[in-house]
Amino acid sequence: MKAIVTVLTLFLAACNSPPALGPTPGAIGFDGGDGGPTWSFASTGGTGPTATWQVRADAAAVSPPNVMALVATNHDDEDRFNLCWSAGVPFQNGRLQVSLRADRGAVDQGGGPMWRVQDADNYYVCRVNPLESNYRVYVVSKGVRRQLGTALVDAKAGTWHRVEVEHHGAEIRCSFDGVLLLEASDNTIPAAGGVGLWTKADACTSFDDLLVRPSDS
Repeated sequence: MKAIVTVLTLFLAACNSPPALGPTPGAIGFDGGDGGPTWSFASTGGTGPTATWQVRADAAAVSPPNVMALVATNHDDEDRFNLCWSAGVPFQNGRLQVSLRADRGAVDQGGGPMWRVQDADNYYVCRVNPLESNYRVYVVSKGVRRQLGTALVDAKAGTWHRVEVEHHGAEIRCSFDGVLLLEASDNTIPAAGGVGLWTKADACTSFDDLLVRPSDS
C-alpha cells in the first residue's frame, strides 16, 4: 500500500501546475527594509573563484521588489557547490522554505536551501534540478555530499517553485510545491547552524521569500 501511495504522490506532483506563489508573512524578502541578516559567500569543493551573488530588483519576484540571485559562477568546475549563507539565522529544529527560479545553466540548474550550516563543508541541503527532473536531500560532511533521498519532479526552468523543509532531531521531511516527496533520517549534524542558499556547478538561480521558523522540538 505504501508503494502505491508513493507512486500516486509522485504522479500528482508531476501533473499539477506549480501553485501561485506570493509573499509569506515573516519571510526574508531580500528587500533591504526587513532587517535581514548579513550574508557570506563561499564554495564547497572544486577549484576557482567564488561565485557572485547579488541582491537585485526583479519584476517577477515572489516578494517584490528584490531577489537574491547567483549572477555569475566565475568558474568552470562541475563539482563545485556555490553557497550563500548566514550564521546570523540559527536553525536546528523547525521549518524553513524558499522560493527559487532556475534562470540558466548548461551543466546544472536550480538549487535549494541549506541549513544547520556549520561551515562551507558541513551542512544539509535540499535541492531541485530541472535538467534532471529530480528533487533530492543531502548531507554534506567534511566536504563530501551524501544523498539521503530522491524523487522525480516536473520542475520547469524559468518558473518559481517552492522548497519546504521540516527537520526535527534526526527526522527530515521535504516538500516541493506543497507536496511531501522526501522523508529521511540522519544524525550526521545534530547541532544548530546557519541557513542559506545553494547551487551546483554553473547553475545561476534566483531565490526569494526565505522563511525560517525554528522550534524547540
